[in-house]
Amino acid sequence: MAEVHLGGQIALVTGASRGLGRHIAIELARRGVRVAVSARTEAELERVAAEIRDAGGDAIAVPIDVARWDSVERAVTAVRERFGKIDILVNNAGVGWYKPLAEQSIEEIDLTIDVNLKGTVYLTKAVLPAMQHAGYGQIVNVASDLGRRVIPNMAPYVASKFGVVGFSGSMLREVKGQGVKVMTVTPGIIDTFFNGGAEGTKDVAWSLRPEFVANAIVDMLELPRHWVVDEMSVHAMGQEF
Repeated sequence: MAEVHLGGQIALVTGASRGLGRHIAIELARRGVRVAVSARTEAELERVAAEIRDAGGDAIAVPIDVARWDSVERAVTAVRERFGKIDILVNNAGVGWYKPLAEQSIEEIDLTIDVNLKGTVYLTKAVLPAMQHAGYGQIVNVASDLGRRVIPNMAPYVASKFGVVGFSGSMLREVKGQGVKVMTVTPGIIDTFFNGGAEGTKDVAWSLRPEFVANAIVDMLELPRHWVVDEMSVHAMGQEF
């Protein structure tokens, strides 16, 4: 059973300016993938792309607002103009706030749903027809363990991630007969910038390290073409929920 060789493939990674997305992009490039890194902050994206190029990889920075269809279309077009195609999409962009619903503004609620759920749907829709035509493609949707569990004070975030899990499962069954994989990752608490935090603020022995989660995700992409990981869930041993 031959593994998929990622060398020479093209990937688009959203939320790639920092945290898990940055590590996914770096690991893909390390394995020979040409990478388009996307997020809203262009300066941070350029630093990630430069980091990959300095290490011998090939990367471009493509700013994107995943909640806007016109921005998604422009970004996907830019990647195809530069690299010719998109073989791998990693929907990693995400936002959320930890506070009671009554304290969340309408803008925060809208942004949570728009980025986490609508952005995942938009990017998938944008890349899918070409993947179906080629008979090959891999889409990884980074959800959360809160797409399967519930906790208080994060209701909009939990709702958005439940939506991502449902969307991913439905899409896999819609397109796997055409050679396209749609896989879901539901990690527990990762030491990243989520909710305004900074890497290094949690005990590394307690929370998940983003580079290790990134490695596991890219390993998943190298599985034989007739295998698919419907959903991968990973937690730190110290997590209570």
